[in-house]
Amino acid sequence: MGRGAAAVAAALALATPGMAKAQQPRDPQPVQGLYQPSSGATRYATPDGSVRFVFDRSGSRAALVQFEGDPEVHVLRPTMAANGSEIYRTEDGDVMLRVNAHGSITVYTRTLRTGAAASEEARVDPLAPEAVAFAQMQQRFRQLQAQARRRVGQTVTFVVPAQMSAQAAGVVVDAAQRAVEGLAAAPMTAVRRVTITIGSAPRAAVRGDQLYIQVAPHLGYAGRPSSNTIRNIVTGQVQGPEQ
Repeated sequence: MGRGAAAVAAALALATPGMAKAQQPRDPQPVQGLYQPSSGATRYATPDGSVRFVFDRSGSRAALVQFEGDPEVHVLRPTMAANGSEIYRTEDGDVMLRVNAHGSITVYTRTLRTGAAASEEARVDPLAPEAVAFAQMQQRFRQLQAQARRRVGQTVTFVVPAQMSAQAAGVVVDAAQRAVEGLAAAPMTAVRRVTITIGSAPRAAVRGDQLYIQVAPHLGYAGRPSSNTIRNIVTGQVQGPEQ
């Protein structure tokens, strides 16, 4: 990840205008009457404690949720439901949370498809990508490449910009982790190279054996494609909307 990596990443960023038509996760926008940003995030749990999660509505652009034991932070979109409730969905349209008009929360998971009530446990810090120093980023990418080799079953090379702020590096590292998870969930993937660049909005596209990811660090977690987006693009399950 020296000068050569920077040159390759820059060349790819200029040579791939078609990414503007690739899958572009929409940045959730506040809807009137919905999604009132709060001063922080809250940890919730189901009565038996089997499901715990942090729900963060502190930002003005996206609602976030992270389940205990899951390294991925999910970006959710709010929509109005009956009786004044708010439904929070993933980019795939799956319902993850329902916030009732009086504030109670119902959580939905693969094992709780009909939903379960969740009660507040504590206020916590908002969810935000960690800042990653350059030396630490190098170590993280060595670990990610080894992880990709194990989980995907083949060598996957990452190409990233050589110079970026610690905050941007945190989003880049998280995007790479989501890429590994997405590729691992895509059977028989042909991807051998993942190129991550920085832009104004998150995008992803596959061309041959290369996966191109664009991240927008100023959007935080909402500025990178999720693992589900990567999986869907790699397997051809998604036709990305033209933006």
